[in-house]
Amino acid sequence: MIFRPAMRLALLSLTLMLLMPALIHAQGMYRWVDEQGGVHYGQTPPANVQAEPVRRASPPPDRAAQERLDRALQGSDEARAQQRSAAEERERQAESERIRRENCEKARRNLATLTERGGRVTVRENDQYRVLEEEERQRMLEETREQIREFCGDNAN
Repeated sequence: MIFRPAMRLALLSLTLMLLMPALIHAQGMYRWVDEQGGVHYGQTPPANVQAEPVRRASPPPDRAAQERLDRALQGSDEARAQQRSAAEERERQAESERIRRENCEKARRNLATLTERGGRVTVRENDQYRVLEEEERQRMLEETREQIREFCGDNAN
């Protein structure tokens, strides 16, 4: 999981806020009464006094901090989803461009075939070769020029 610096800071702050009561509680707090009857609290009681460990309730959870964290994580998830979507779109566009270039090259080869050898073009159909009639050749030339305009983005002669 990749986090931006602001996200890291927010997560670190939240973690410290959540762990702070546990850290303080781990050190231990004591309550004792001195000889004059005064009540004292501290982490280290005097050696000659009977001290009681103080049990502290954990503070209520900070709902606002949790909501901020949830919003930040949701925003992070949405940003990752958008990045994934953009990457997928770039891949689709690259594939579409590759196919377009291939079609352009095929159309240019077809045009060269239809215009070379003085217009005498043979085609293979069902394992037999035949010469194209001029009308059919002209129709195929026009279709090929249209393909070149579509796939190559320029005009074919």
